[in-house]
Amino acid sequence: MLTKTLPRVYHRLLAYIGGISLRSAIILAVFFGLMGSAAILIPLNTNSIETSARERQNQDHLRLANILAVIQSEPLWQITPDIARVSSNVVYSDPRIASIEVFSFPDHKQFIKLADRKATLKGPFTVVSRSILHDDKVIGDVELTMADDILIAEERTALISYSITAVISLVIAIMLILLVLQRRLVEPIKGLVKHSERLANGQLTYPITLDRSDEIGHLAQSMEATRQALAQIFSELAIKNNQLTDYSNTLEHKVQLRTSELEAALRNINQAHQELARIERMASLGSMVAGVAHELNTPIGNCLLVASTLEEEVQKFQESFLRGTVRRSELEQLITCSAESSALLLRGLHQAAHLVGDFKQVAVDQSNVQRRQFNLHTMLFELTSLLMPGISKTPYILVLDIPSDIQMDSFPGPIGQIFTNLINNSVAHGFNGRDYGNMRLAAKVEGDKVAISFTDDGVGIPPEILHRIYEPFFTTRFGRGGSGLGLSITYNIVTNVLGGEIQAVSEPDKGCCFTITIPMITPNMEEVTNQSDLDFMT
Repeated sequence: MLTKTLPRVYHRLLAYIGGISLRSAIILAVFFGLMGSAAILIPLNTNSIETSARERQNQDHLRLANILAVIQSEPLWQITPDIARVSSNVVYSDPRIASIEVFSFPDHKQFIKLADRKATLKGPFTVVSRSILHDDKVIGDVELTMADDILIAEERTALISYSITAVISLVIAIMLILLVLQRRLVEPIKGLVKHSERLANGQLTYPITLDRSDEIGHLAQSMEATRQALAQIFSELAIKNNQLTDYSNTLEHKVQLRTSELEAALRNINQAHQELARIERMASLGSMVAGVAHELNTPIGNCLLVASTLEEEVQKFQESFLRGTVRRSELEQLITCSAESSALLLRGLHQAAHLVGDFKQVAVDQSNVQRRQFNLHTMLFELTSLLMPGISKTPYILVLDIPSDIQMDSFPGPIGQIFTNLINNSVAHGFNGRDYGNMRLAAKVEGDKVAISFTDDGVGIPPEILHRIYEPFFTTRFGRGGSGLGLSITYNIVTNVLGGEIQAVSEPDKGCCFTITIPMITPNMEEVTNQSDLDFMT
């Protein structure tokens, strides 16, 4: 189903793109390019403006605090609060200052406090404290409280100014591009289109001239050369047609014509045979395709809903941006929505990709199977190590009991796929939501073979369906995360790739056990597979 849907979507997209004019396509490309650049540069410049303004205010804050510490030294030493207040007014005249407090040392008793502006300023507020020295001795300290109201207003003004400048630049760029396109591209192309229509109608007597040395001029020269060549070819064809007319009246020509008709009929018959064979193959896959389509509907539908929501948010932000009323909260909301939507889209697409990957695995790609020598304990330990992060999030426990001296000459990739499927099946479906569960992966040598068993103590498999678990797309959990492909893939890998056997034993509410017996040295593929198996692998 997916292989039919994707080409249709692709052709529809090509048809839509091909339906818009060249000018519109270039304008859209430039517009989205500029919008993308603005979407990157505006946050960067906004952050730069905020950082620069914050640094200036911090420097002013420290400088004023240092000035206060100097001018308060003598009044505090002489204990003259009136003089201290007068001298502090120089700093307090700064509208950003919320309050000034001077304390004596060491009792930290308040010496002076100027009128508190915190009631009129919105804040937030920053406090800087400096020690007051007299003859290199600490005699007190001064606390200078500064509000960020003016800083925030300056940042907002700078952001609005920058946004307006970006919009104006975008509009001017589009207008200039429109003007250049109209005069240098659209109008000349329209003229060439008229000449092309004349060529299509067989009107080869009109010369094509365009006095330009750019690509459009080269195109006009090429079309003129084509016109001249077509005129010559048509003249030659007319002569040859007259000759063919004479030849068709002869017996030899009739025999050749009949032979051509018979060859065409034979080709049609062969094509019909091929089509019938294809229909038979497709009919055998009908049930599997229906199952995959059903499972793909949910994640793709969710992705479509999320994409639609994200599109609406982007349109709202674009409208605010064009009006010049963009607020930081709207930008943050768009970023948050984009991040959440991306996560949901990735989750849905990963689910769909996983299902498609499982579907493709039904016919194992033999070209991807690599054979090598390896230690079974090491290979399975590495595999379970990769699976442990996911298992650790569940209440289930996986125990590995593999002897360390089992050396194999086989295909580690397919073996890993087998036990990945079995472990994932147990975690997802084997315990039916229980808050406890145990899984065990063990192996033992039996002559020239190794028997690897995977056991869990979950709910087990009902006896009435145990004989069907290896059928492709057989599952009791369609619509709830089950695709019915895992055990089918496992069976085909064990029997067709590894030349082994698989047995399943289960009791309701006591769990199940899969025992896989495979040669430690896998025989050559021609000894394992017959022709149908090779067809499956390829």
